[in-house]
Amino acid sequence: MSEIDNKVTDPWLRRRLAEHVRRLRLEKKLSQERLSEVCGFHRTYVSQVERAVTNITIDNLQRIAEALGEEPATLLIP
Repeated sequence: MSEIDNKVTDPWLRRRLAEHVRRLRLEKKLSQERLSEVCGFHRTYVSQVERAVTNITIDNLQRIAEALGEEPATLLIP
């Protein structure tokens, strides 16, 4: 195993994404359930993203961004 394989990952980017998704969803007055429906996700998936407990794919990042009317990169910037 390499040194990278043994390294514990700090999920700071996942937390940043979680904060942006939650803030934008609330600004647009969407429930987690409604955002999940628009994106085609299971109803609990948005909750997992907003709590930074799931590792989101690029495709799902794009779906959430589009549903929130944002560019995907916007969800990752400080």
